[in-house]
Amino acid sequence: MIAATTDPAFTDMAVDEGATYWDAVRAVDTSFNRSAASASVSATAELRTVTLVFNVTVPASTDATGGEVNIAGFLDRLDGGHPQWDPGGTSLGRVDATHWTITLTGKEGVQLEYKYALDSWDYVEKNGACGEIGNRQLTLSYGANGTQTVTDTIDNWRNVAPCGN
Repeated sequence: MIAATTDPAFTDMAVDEGATYWDAVRAVDTSFNRSAASASVSATAELRTVTLVFNVTVPASTDATGGEVNIAGFLDRLDGGHPQWDPGGTSLGRVDATHWTITLTGKEGVQLEYKYALDSWDYVEKNGACGEIGNRQLTLSYGANGTQTVTDTIDNWRNVAPCGN
């Protein structure tokens, strides 16, 4: 027996990705009478797809650069054939002068490292004191509804005032 439930839906989380499992069900009434087993059905376990939404707040000076906000990192681990660590390869959509967004998808459990840049590494994100920052990290998590929202803030850009030029 894998589980007992009164819910008509059941998700078995103790499976191996890529493995095929055969399942059958039996009913038990309040007097503990058991039905015959149903016909067996097979299913192959696979990781669930996570919709990953990045909402980014950028410095007010961003529009004046004429550049597009891009996300760069291990994006090749996601769906869609995105490049790895290309500072101009995956553009976000402009919402307004200080907000950009992008929606990507990938399999739960995928680990990412990433940064933001304005089309090139010459304009990579910087901290509030114009210092270098480490790569941002996250692990895709399906959560309650399959959507993971990431809210990031970029303090400054390299070579854009107050961090140069």
